[in-house]
Amino acid sequence: MQQSLINKYLPQFTFNEYHATWMNASIKDCFIAAKSMDIGKSFLTKTLMNLRGLPTTDLTLQGFIKNIGFTYLEENLYNEFVIDASQKNIKIIWNFYFEAIKENKTLVSTETRILCLTKRSKSLFQLYWLVVKPFSGLTRLEMLRLIRKNVEIKKIQK
Repeated sequence: MQQSLINKYLPQFTFNEYHATWMNASIKDCFIAAKSMDIGKSFLTKTLMNLRGLPTTDLTLQGFIKNIGFTYLEENLYNEFVIDASQKNIKIIWNFYFEAIKENKTLVSTETRILCLTKRSKSLFQLYWLVVKPFSGLTRLEMLRLIRKNVEIKKIQK
């Protein structure tokens, strides 16, 4: 069995957030929908990004990489992809993971892991996380909803 990429890049962490949902679609369709998702189509997510002072002109995966400075690290095709969102003294790895349960039934999850590299960064991040974590959770749940919506629209169009 292949090691998950998030474990490869950040096996130990100080903080994390995990969300998952079932989708009535193939693992391939879910993977493609996640990689092509545009969270700018969500009023909630766009508003939360604005409140955090993040650019909101391109809220696709490529937009995060180009405009926010994230790095696309690696993917296992149709199984997982990982993104590096690290900052000074804080390592942040974010993934989407796809598990085919049966034909056209996929568990899609997203996890963000944070490793604080200094005591000071841990103290500061802990305060930040206290405020931001609920909104980060809403954003992740909204991403999963958008993936589901995308695969359901694709099914209808077939």
